[in-house]
Amino acid sequence: MSEPSFLRLPVNPDEGFPQSFRLSFEGRSYVFGLQVTIAEEVLPDAYASAGLNAVVDLPDDGAFLVVTVVREGVAEGVTLLRRKVIPGLVYRAGELALVFRTVRIALGNLNGYGRWGSEVVAGVARA
Repeated sequence: MSEPSFLRLPVNPDEGFPQSFRLSFEGRSYVFGLQVTIAEEVLPDAYASAGLNAVVDLPDDGAFLVVTVVREGVAEGVTLLRRKVIPGLVYRAGELALVFRTVRIALGNLNGYGRWGSEVVAGVARA
């Protein structure tokens, strides 16, 4: 079975993490949430010299991205997916397929916004 054709998700790393956004896709509305966790003991050694520009590639020991997808349409919505993601794997969220190609988070984007060097490349397709 071939991989579906993915459209890029509108993740804006400069908005910081956590972040959420609404997406209308094939006649339905979804809310995506992205939460980054990086344990203090695994903060990069580069933090001392690079400061808030220090970047962590996720996942790593004690560092990960959790994605939540909620389908709107009923009073409280229906949660389709909530899990840690690994780049390159395709995840099913109800009628959606999701893939995360790149997840690099700059420390300045943890609970903060700005152009610190974070990069998140992700796609959505019909499952």
